[in-house]
Amino acid sequence: MKNEFHPQLLEDAAAWLFWTLVSRDGFELTLKNVLQTRGQSLLNHPEREIIFRRYPLGEMPASTFSAFCSAVAEHAHARAVREENLTGMIYSEDRFSGRTSSAAGISAAHLDFPVTVEGDSFPRYGSLCLRAPLPAVVFADSPPPEGVLRIADTRALGFSMPLWLSPQTVSQVESRLWLLTGIFFIPVHPELTDRHWKKVIPNGVCARERIIMEKDGEAVSLDFHWQSRAH
Repeated sequence: MKNEFHPQLLEDAAAWLFWTLVSRDGFELTLKNVLQTRGQSLLNHPEREIIFRRYPLGEMPASTFSAFCSAVAEHAHARAVREENLTGMIYSEDRFSGRTSSAAGISAAHLDFPVTVEGDSFPRYGSLCLRAPLPAVVFADSPPPEGVLRIADTRALGFSMPLWLSPQTVSQVESRLWLLTGIFFIPVHPELTDRHWKKVIPNGVCARERIIMEKDGEAVSLDFHWQSRAH
């Protein structure tokens, strides 16, 4: 008889394996390995046992645990083939602090470089929620407009910062609560590397001078003008 595991359990385990490897090896290499090995690369994770302690697996028979590992690998591979981010389990209560417990101790102060953006007419929407090493998400109390969004509230960082989201999924999780996942677009000061930001928002695309995005079927250039850091 085939073992059936809860989809949320497979999603969360695969996400933690994937994104902790991303923090070490980078997104492109981790994704490449998942595709080439049909997800088996995640099971070679040096912290696999630590990650699996998050779940009630201790009473599983060995055969069931083996099936669980195979199911996690298959789940990660299927998501990679469909070009869908693994997000893990998302808890609506994290919207109040803007951070999960895993991201609670992260300092982002070194990323605070004032920047003026030219050409930005994207609608402002939602609040940032940091979940590192898992992907950041956006919560809001109303349905989103179509297309790319500028994040209205970035207090989760500890400062205001222009960030944009290209949504991949939009879910209404409560009567007045929407959840968005996707790819963030991040201005990065020339003194910083992309890795500085991706330790905070791993599902991000970074740029130093400009980002080209689509709005209403046309290409829009967002040009960044960096200012001196405030003291």
